[in-house]
Formats: sequence, structure tokens, C-alpha cells
Amino acid sequence: MNQTISKYFYSYLFVIVGISLFQCDEHNTNHHHEHEPLLAANEPAQGSILELKNQWKNEENKTVSFVDWKGKPFLISMFYASCISICPRLVSDLEQVAKKIESESGKVPNVILVSFDSKNDTPQVLKDYKKKMGLGQNWSLLTGKEEDVRILSVILGINYKEMESGEFNHSAVISLFDREGLNVTRIEGIGSDVETMILKFKELK
Repeated sequence: MNQTISKYFYSYLFVIVGISLFQCDEHNTNHHHEHEPLLAANEPAQGSILELKNQWKNEENKTVSFVDWKGKPFLISMFYASCISICPRLVSDLEQVAKKIESESGKVPNVILVSFDSKNDTPQVLKDYKKKMGLGQNWSLLTGKEEDVRILSVILGINYKEMESGEFNHSAVISLFDREGLNVTRIEGIGSDVETMILKFKELK
């Protein structure tokens, strides 16, 4: 059953977080390779992500929360800056979606990347990463507390696990949220078909 994002179910999210952590541990038992396959994604939560009151730091070291994107459709995914395998390809897919949306709708979508790596991905690291990747002003890179990252990952249906090497094994998911913070659609995996997401964005009012 999908969980709902609201104050009535907020405590329930912590139970789901525990289950998610257990599932990730179970998935990684007896696996010690540096580069493991993508983790499967879970179902995303229902309800508005704008109801989350967690605060984040962006690449400019400014405090933000998801309510700051109220009235603005946005794309969102999760990554970490030191990743050299999956994340650059995931960011490339996000760029492809954003550019196609802009070319076909004439609108520049907001794009949010949230880091798994609370310990190392400081605002300055994210700022350097944004510059290195050539990401535009419509991109916001966020870092936050470990517990907030875990809650967000559950809401987005993204599994992740930090390995002994310091790398993260994780799902690759790009989600589209509407002006009210509702999850409209998402794509899973790397190199997936993005046309449905582009059509959904164009349908948003």
C-alpha cells in the first residue's frame, strides 16, 4: 500500500524508513563488490512533497525547503558528487529531459538533485560539481541531514545503501512533480524512454 505524505502519516514514514533500511541491508548481504548493480526502486508515496518541512542547504549555502518550489513544476532525482559510474549518466538523462521539455514547451523546468552523501557533499562540493557538469541556473543541488535524506528517498521510492568503500548503491529514478508537489510520473533506470515524462510536463497547467 502506498503511504501518504501528511502530518497524520508522518510517523508512519519512520516505520517505512526502517523497512527500507532493512531491505537494503538484505539486498546487499554477501555482496562486497565496489560497483554493484542498481537497486530496484520502490513505489513512491502519495500526497504532496510540499508538506515536508525538512530544510536543506543548496549549492549557494542557502537554506531551502520544498515549499519554495510551490507553483513550479520540477524534476527531481538523487545522486552523490563523487559517483563516477551511474550518477553522471543519470544527470545526463536529466539534462536530456530538461532540454527536450524546454525545446518542445518553451518552458525551462526546475531541476533538483539531492545528495545521498550528507557527510561529504557540502554546499561547496555541490557548487563545484554544478560548475564541472555545466548545469544551468534552473538546477538546484541540495544536501541535508542523513535522516532527512532517508525520508526523502522513501517518498521518492528510491533505495540506497552506503557501502564500506564510501560509495552508494542506489536506484536511478527521475520524478516529475506538479505545481502542488504531487508526483505526476517517473522513469526508472538509465537511458530510459523520456517521452512520456515530456508529454506529462506539457500537460501541466
